[in-house]
Amino acid sequence: MVKHIKNYYTDKKYKELLSHMVILCDTKEKSNVNIIKYFDENGIAYKKRSLKTGDYSIMVEACPELGFLVDTYFTDELVIERKNGLKELASNLSNNQDDDRFMKELNRMINVSNVYLVVENDRLDDIMEHNYDSKYNEDSFLRTLLTWQKRSNFYLNFVNRDNMGKFIYEICKNCLDNSILK
Repeated sequence: MVKHIKNYYTDKKYKELLSHMVILCDTKEKSNVNIIKYFDENGIAYKKRSLKTGDYSIMVEACPELGFLVDTYFTDELVIERKNGLKELASNLSNNQDDDRFMKELNRMINVSNVYLVVENDRLDDIMEHNYDSKYNEDSFLRTLLTWQKRSNFYLNFVNRDNMGKFIYEICKNCLDNSILK
């Protein structure tokens, strides 16, 4: 990855820069029709790519006039991991099979500066009230989630499915702003 120097951008150049931002969607991310639909309806550029960690990140396509001489990837600065709900998250956190794939992914996130775990359609209270379809004990679920949140330093967000595309876009835009703007 090429490090980018922070710059000042006029409103016009900033809009042009945003037109070069591309959201990267992991090829393993399957149930994201609602997100892709939002991107399509709002003219948001995206590409399906195999991501080492997470489900979404960003890149800026080469635009030398704005200081990006080559395609610039922000996969070391931003990881968004999306879960379809608490059932999937509970399964990932309690699963001793699959060689602890999700735990390895959380470990890879430790050195990324902006990590988001976004859960569709549920609430944190649903964990404490055991309003999820799993035998995973709510106390264990909550403690494990809090432990990994502290260890991996991720932001935990619960988002309505209808708003997930917009939320992912806003996270990406915010990360880009914080990475390149003075």
